[in-house]
Amino acid sequence: MNKIREYREIITNTLLKIEENELDKIEKAAILTSETILKDKFIYVFGTGHSMILALEAFYRAGGLVPIYPIFDLSLSALNGALKSTALERLSGYGKILIDYYKPSKESTLIIISTSGKNSVPVEMAIEAKNRGVNTIGITSLSFSKNVPIENPYGKRLFEVVDIVIDNHVPLGDAVIEINGIKQKIAPISTIINSFILHSIMIKTVEKIKEKGVKPPIWISSNVPEGMEFNKQYIEKYYEKIKHL
Repeated sequence: MNKIREYREIITNTLLKIEENELDKIEKAAILTSETILKDKFIYVFGTGHSMILALEAFYRAGGLVPIYPIFDLSLSALNGALKSTALERLSGYGKILIDYYKPSKESTLIIISTSGKNSVPVEMAIEAKNRGVNTIGITSLSFSKNVPIENPYGKRLFEVVDIVIDNHVPLGDAVIEINGIKQKIAPISTIINSFILHSIMIKTVEKIKEKGVKPPIWISSNVPEGMEFNKQYIEKYYEKIKHL
């Protein structure tokens, strides 16, 4: 039980670091995302490997914003071959393919989650998106990223190529718990921490949209009474625009 308590304390302390050090960046990110929605554009969310979980977390979520466009590419997730996904996220040119395919429009916003921030696909996507006039937000770990070799032809890390950088303060290697007699640490924290950051951006986004006198488009749970009926207004509006609806 002591190790479980230690894990909880590490997560709590990391969240406090974000609250103390990253709120101004979250605020700046929300300015971009709120303007994106007010201009009837999409917020795209992307990550490779386990960071792709965050794209799902933001999409079609009870209490989540409606104009979220998740970039799901199963070849970059463990769902379609873990070793293959590790190789592909280091492949130069793949990020450009994804941007060319999804075609985020000018003044939309792309949130890229990559704790290491060193591989080709996240970096390339940020560069290609910016070339198209897309706002870019990176959720990454500065301490992790600065202490691992760059594995992309641009010679850059994610935090060096996006418009706004939010440091998730995740330590090198992600896992945080040591067990006596076992070399590897266990219990990663990045998914929990990144989810907090992502929803924090959405909280501030909703507040800013409301300040403009506009009703923010927000899903409610389809499992509460009349939930599906309420959501139909958004499904009808966005069904042809979002491939995954």
